[in-house]
Amino acid sequence: MLQQNYRQSELFAITTITVSIAVIGIVIGLTIPMVALRLNLAGISESIIGLISAAPAMGMLIISPFARYIVQWLGKRLAMLLATIISAISLLPLMGSLPLEFLFPLRLITGIASGVMICLGETWINELVPDNKRGRILAIYTTVFTISQLLGPSIIALYGVADKTPILISVLLHIISIVLFLMMDQKVGDKLAKDSEESHFSILRFIKVAPAICGGIIFFAFFDGTVLSMFPIYGLSVGHSEAIAAMMISAILAGDAIMQMPFGWLADHMNRTRLYRICGVITLLASLLLPIAMPHTLVIWPLLLVLGATAGAIYTIALVQIGQYFSGNDLMIANASAAMLWGIGNLSGPILAGAMSEISPSALPFLLVVMTGLFLVSTMDRFNLHVDALNRHTS
Repeated sequence: MLQQNYRQSELFAITTITVSIAVIGIVIGLTIPMVALRLNLAGISESIIGLISAAPAMGMLIISPFARYIVQWLGKRLAMLLATIISAISLLPLMGSLPLEFLFPLRLITGIASGVMICLGETWINELVPDNKRGRILAIYTTVFTISQLLGPSIIALYGVADKTPILISVLLHIISIVLFLMMDQKVGDKLAKDSEESHFSILRFIKVAPAICGGIIFFAFFDGTVLSMFPIYGLSVGHSEAIAAMMISAILAGDAIMQMPFGWLADHMNRTRLYRICGVITLLASLLLPIAMPHTLVIWPLLLVLGATAGAIYTIALVQIGQYFSGNDLMIANASAAMLWGIGNLSGPILAGAMSEISPSALPFLLVVMTGLFLVSTMDRFNLHVDALNRHTS
């Protein structure tokens, strides 16, 4: 009886979902740089490497609109279980030599599985947590995701690009997640409500009524993709060594990981829209200071920590607000919309930053300033009134 109650508890469900996002984080942090480095060593052109590196994000973009139908057919637990199995299977061919023409569709499948996990996982957690704890629980969720992304490159550094062990480790971690999903027996939020078909909410409607939330998601996806791919190049252009330039990414991610719990606590104890804007203003100031601080070793490190912390908090607060304003079928569609916007931002960031960096080495901080400015525009009261109106309509 005790065991059965444990399997049905909200804590066990949230833990299982959080473990699943850790697995996906490691998959992203491990396989994207590993595949890119392998292709580079094989003499493949940068355009092909870029296309294959973008395949996981494309997969997330493709599957997001179908999230509601997947839940309608299978339920969240079974859908996430199958997605975890598919993700693990899609990694196995990377343990050997794979013809180039098969690599793109294989990475696309990995992205589709990851998209299901992220979209359904974020929806389910928002359904399970009470609003007064939403900020802290989602902060743990995003922190675990960031730390797991950090682990990917560390595993590569330990074993090397050609070794099969990193992929084997990733597959074994999938098995832990699979076992947890098999054990879980959480009924709350698993299936769509019987009257969910009557909802007229849509992805376009979500973008129209919640531009501030959309702005935060696109901004952070753009930020994440741009920083991971282009910040080392920016660091090299300023005169830093390769090791220092790589460590700068770690500093940004560390700021993100360390500070999400404090920001999550703040999101539960103060006006979330105000906190959202404060994080945007600090991120804007940090982006403006980047060109000035980059040459100065003692100044740049704390600035990068602050930049990662406040940029990451924008995404955490966006997820918190999705759970605050939406519920039921609307919550599912809102999270599917968020996954689509993430794919768009994550794809466009590296492409735009790469193209503009050929014109000027300072393109990256310029783009961050522009994107943060656009995010702050999206938080203006005229846009937030749309969300408030929807909240009153659905409550």
